[in-house]
Amino acid sequence: MKITHFSPLIMTNDSENVGKVFEALGFAKRHEKQDATENHDSGFRMKDAEGNGISIAQVNKIPRDMLAVQMNVDDFDEAMELFKSHGFTNMRGEGNVIDTGSSKTAVMVAPSGFAVNVVYHVKNR
Repeated sequence: MKITHFSPLIMTNDSENVGKVFEALGFAKRHEKQDATENHDSGFRMKDAEGNGISIAQVNKIPRDMLAVQMNVDDFDEAMELFKSHGFTNMRGEGNVIDTGSSKTAVMVAPSGFAVNVVYHVKNR
């Protein structure tokens, strides 16, 4: 498995206001995902002039903001097995993977509490 991207992710039920904080720090929205459904949340990616990036996800059912690492990988199943073998559990429940057709994602939570959002972007074949 190869990691293709690694950056911070804030999951919140108030993404617009969190985004405004980062805009004040010089970040601008670069990519928005608006296809929110009951099982998939909307969000956006921001970058500053130096190329630093952060993702902010609108998660309506989260009780409080949560910081995670976003990790894009080239092999979703292998990544999931690796995290499970280290005691991580899926935040949305075992086997509950968000599959939009263009990506697969699951938030895996460590026994100690930190989270990794595992993402695989489906390549055009």
